[in-house]
Amino acid sequence: MKTRNLILLSIGCGLMILLAGGFKLFQVATDRTEVPVNKLGVAAMIGDMTTNVTKIEEGAGGISVSIEMSGVAGDSVIDGWRLLGDGEVLEPSGAVFEGACDASTVVPDDGATIQCVLRFAAVKAVQAVAYTRAGEQRQWAP
Repeated sequence: MKTRNLILLSIGCGLMILLAGGFKLFQVATDRTEVPVNKLGVAAMIGDMTTNVTKIEEGAGGISVSIEMSGVAGDSVIDGWRLLGDGEVLEPSGAVFEGACDASTVVPDDGATIQCVLRFAAVKAVQAVAYTRAGEQRQWAP
């Protein structure tokens, strides 16, 4: 085969790859992945964990979010929770007070539901509270 033919074939293959990549980019750009937004008090199953946000309160110390969790025994309660507010994503502060979830709070071994409060920094507008686990996410909005 002549060098000219090989160059033309490689250019043709490159154009085909470019067209296929452009088509795939168009497919991905038009995909809509929607995360369901639950109302307060509606439980959601995420992987093997059942979670629920029962109350969101604004106070002088920040935003308090009352949660309930059950499922995988020994997993940290505070991991995976985020507050979406004022265009920012905030993590729990880990503040220690009566009934608070902190870094040492874990899901009980007996399958019981744990109830505690997450504390977040103050924001002007709370859009949602989100929990992420096993590649899935659920949100609760006030």
